[in-house]
Amino acid sequence: MMISRVAEVCFWMLRHVERADAMARLLRVNRSFVLDAPLSPARKWTPLIVAVGEEARFTETFSREACTDGECVQDYMTWDTRNPVSIASAIYWARENALTIRDVVSLELWEVLNDHWHWLRGGLGRRLYLRDTEAFYRHVSQTAAMFQGVCHNTMLHDTPFDFMRLGMLLERAGQTARVLDVHHHTFRAGLSDRPGDTTGPGSIDEGVERMHWLALLRLCSGTSPFLKRVRSTPTGKHVTAFLTLDADFPRSIFHCLDRAKAFLERLRPDRSRGVASFEALSELHASLVGVTGEALEARGLHTELTRLVDGTLAVCDAIHKDYFDPGPGDALRAEGLAEPKARAASPTAWMNA
Repeated sequence: MMISRVAEVCFWMLRHVERADAMARLLRVNRSFVLDAPLSPARKWTPLIVAVGEEARFTETFSREACTDGECVQDYMTWDTRNPVSIASAIYWARENALTIRDVVSLELWEVLNDHWHWLRGGLGRRLYLRDTEAFYRHVSQTAAMFQGVCHNTMLHDTPFDFMRLGMLLERAGQTARVLDVHHHTFRAGLSDRPGDTTGPGSIDEGVERMHWLALLRLCSGTSPFLKRVRSTPTGKHVTAFLTLDADFPRSIFHCLDRAKAFLERLRPDRSRGVASFEALSELHASLVGVTGEALEARGLHTELTRLVDGTLAVCDAIHKDYFDPGPGDALRAEGLAEPKARAASPTAWMNA
């Protein structure tokens, strides 16, 4: 038996940790990429803001011109609590969620997350950020990886664990689709928009193109797996196919959806509950089964990635309705999954999904 409040907290806790990791990866790789690539100021940091869905809020808080200020963008994406997807916000909410279910999470899991939050809040994290920003982002990602490992090795692999993994996998699938779409769009639009520069998709230097796709692979920790799988120079076609369709790479969209489907199946052993969410996820997963890189290009990569982002959000909405907010008389309520009056510390009402 598990009340829906606890299920929702478990689902969101690992989503927040995954979101902090994704943000740290994105900022770390972008810092490196913009130093070497011949990008115009508008192309250096604006795509990152667009990728995380914060363009409107950022320009309203600061200005359109601030999109070209790397220090301003990094501070907003790392520390600004007005930004619901900043690293600080994500870790804060992950800890708040864990705090409400201390009797569910393992002691080791709580210690990793609590220590990480105090490292961020207490000054050590800020000092490292100012002294060595690259090391700061690397530390955030390493802690997220440690959190995932501790979760896997110290939690009972029962219902709470299934909701945790389900949330993490759907978050990762959506993040991969968002970042891949923005990077692909930026590259296809041309790396420069300086006056008089006619650089376009057909005239971009081959070395710059290779650097662009290697940066994207690095963002997803996919450089070595890609070279082992494809064994060729990274190109847009091969990289997008790998990050979207590879069944064995743990950060590919297909792999995440495939594993998420398995965890959702575990949550409905009698097949009588979670019908809408399972059907939505099954349809999204089936749309990638057997698809090749050529077919993906033929469908229109931007169209497909937008569909996958929207589809992942729709699955999360369906999971919320099926498991976290059951209506009166719902079968879940009869099985002890009803939501109590005290709401979880979850930002589902205001956070960008």
